[in-house]
Amino acid sequence: MTTRAPERATPPWIRPHVTALHPYVPGEQPQEEGWVKLNTNENPYLLPQVVQAVAEAAGDALQCYPDPVCTALRAGLSARYGVPPEAILCGNGSDELLTLAVRVVAGEGDRIAYPDPSYSLYETLARIQNAFPVPVPLGPSWELPVADLAAAGGRLTLVANPNAPTGTPYQLQEIETLAGSVEGLLLVDEAYVDFGGQTALPLLARHENVLVLRTMSKAFGLAGMRLGYAFGAPATITALRKVQDSYPVDRLTQVAGMVALERFDEVMANAQEIARRRDRYAGILRQRFGWKVWPSATNFLLAEPASRAASEVFAALKARRILVRHFAKARVERCLRISVGTEAEMGALVEALEGVLA
Repeated sequence: MTTRAPERATPPWIRPHVTALHPYVPGEQPQEEGWVKLNTNENPYLLPQVVQAVAEAAGDALQCYPDPVCTALRAGLSARYGVPPEAILCGNGSDELLTLAVRVVAGEGDRIAYPDPSYSLYETLARIQNAFPVPVPLGPSWELPVADLAAAGGRLTLVANPNAPTGTPYQLQEIETLAGSVEGLLLVDEAYVDFGGQTALPLLARHENVLVLRTMSKAFGLAGMRLGYAFGAPATITALRKVQDSYPVDRLTQVAGMVALERFDEVMANAQEIARRRDRYAGILRQRFGWKVWPSATNFLLAEPASRAASEVFAALKARRILVRHFAKARVERCLRISVGTEAEMGALVEALEGVLA
């Protein structure tokens, strides 16, 4: 007979609000081949030039620290986006830059406002800081609640545009109205903007309280390299850099980012192809299965099955080695979020659904 080890109490040196924290849960990553993976919004296309450049850079230089401020990479971003280098900060994915913004702007008990539903990491970051998260409900068709967000009184207001997990794009005028109305910093998270969204970069010249985040994980297909960058007022960028790690972006990631920028037109052409595939398969899900599919400006679809619970469809697809994302969160618990993969992967999804829903 075996006895179960007693559960250990949380050590007294752990802060109470960390003990109570529910951590962010990323999408499942299978540890074996043979899965159709449509659950983490990864781009199925990777530039071969990036692979070659990273392989060539993986030499003796790895024994030396990388450029701590990503000088060449920021110069490339400056040339591409028309923002001065001193107004750009690179980081270990846009998630790190989100963390820096929360640490710099919000203290214990300060309010952090964001639309709901949106990226669930926003609430987690607020609670790590022991700040007060203020989720503001989106409209019935996921409209941005500009007035309610402004009235929330956040020292930091977070808006994903296009939004995740709904895929909804918001107009520049809405973002500008919000920038002029909030009390503190407005952070616009543009992880998916290259698939059809409208960027807030023009607002930087008119609103000092706007910070725009981008990533190379989505349109550039570099989720495994972890490269994000922030555009903002130089004073804000300087403050973020003060609390950042000493060497946040490794040598190989900086190389990958610079090569990806050099192939920008090719990257954007691929993003447009993904957007066309997204719209085509949205039509298939609506017409063939009667699903409700919301308009999307991202590389994923939010879809509500017509005749079966989303949780059941999720489980049935997983049994067929196809992963999509199901959230238990209110208002999207009836839905599945489906990343747009290759043509073969999307075809496999439709074929599986025909069996599941028969």
